[in-house]
Order: sequence, then structure tokens, then C-alpha cells
Amino acid sequence: MVVDLPDISVNAKLAPMADCEHSWMCHGEILALDTILDNWLGPTLALLHCAACGNPALLHLVSWRGNGLAERIYAIRLVDPMARNTYLTNINRDYCDLTRKASETEALISACSQSARLVLITGPEMIVEAFSRNLFNPPVMDWQDVKTETYESWLEFLPT
Repeated sequence: MVVDLPDISVNAKLAPMADCEHSWMCHGEILALDTILDNWLGPTLALLHCAACGNPALLHLVSWRGNGLAERIYAIRLVDPMARNTYLTNINRDYCDLTRKASETEALISACSQSARLVLITGPEMIVEAFSRNLFNPPVMDWQDVKTETYESWLEFLPT
């Protein structure tokens, strides 16, 4: 005889995450970076987590300006914990294929939420200065392709 019992532990875990005001939506909070995937004078693509609920997310550069490009606008997309774990396991394995990391990163990006919060970050400390209330879907691109000319137009969506 098979008995189907609801897994209340899953529901209990989902409720706080749905109600969480993620730490990247708190002015003055320092982002909790886990793994930096790409870097130019600071993170341009990284995995992070919410300091409150632990939910993982992908951080990617949208635009930048200022001395040393220290004023940065990022998008933060939620990512399934299993997708994050699979990505980390796969890129930490020994392999000869030099294109594998790029393929694994593309798979991780495609597993992320289509909608993202915009956050204004300053300094190497990665301090949240402002965040969007609305959700956006800016493209994930290499930092070499990010244009400083777009900074002001993205800034409009970030009330300070």
C-alpha cells in the first residue's frame, strides 16, 4: 500500500522565501557574494545569496560609471538552488574541454529567473545604494560589451 503524504517541509521552506524582502532590497546592505564568475575592477558576474533567507541568485552587470567604474548597476535574478549546485559541481571538476566553463555558465544563466531586480551598488564593498521595485529583463552580457552611456537611463528606475 502506498500512502501519499504531503511534504509540509517543502511548503514551510517556500513560504519564508516568498515573503522575504531579500537583502539586496535593503539600502546600506552589503551583498553576500558566494562565487565570482567574472571580474573587472570588481565583480561583473557572480553568484550570491540573500542574507535573510539564503535563496541563491545571479548578479550581472548592467551598466557602470565613475572612478574605477565603482558605481555599478546590476541585475539580480533568482536561481534554483539545484541549478546553482549543479553548476558549482560541474565547473569544479577537472576537465580538458576549455569551452566547458562557458557552456556551464550559459546553462546556469538560462536556468535563472527571466525577471530581475536592478540594484545600484557602490565601492568595492558592494553596498546597496538603491534598488528597483519593478522587475526587468536586461540582457546578460560580457563586461566588455557593457556601455557607460546607458547608465543614466537605467538609473531612472532606481529611486534613491
